[in-house]
Amino acid sequence: MKELMEQPSSWLPNGIKLNLADQFRPFYFTEELQVRLEELLEKNKELLLNSDERAELAGLLELEKIFSFINAKLAS
Repeated sequence: MKELMEQPSSWLPNGIKLNLADQFRPFYFTEELQVRLEELLEKNKELLLNSDERAELAGLLELEKIFSFINAKLAS
């Protein structure tokens, strides 16, 4: 059975940037990963994602939620 979501931790080694000087957004995606997320979101709107891409998108969206939560906690 295919995974329902790509594990968010799979992007930690090379898809994540850390900028401690930015207190409101210290964790964020690399430019390449952000572009990939936008591509997947666009394909999703057009209902063109295959099962691997759906799993990838689900993982990226989960990681984005985690970063939003952490960044908000660090900013407060």
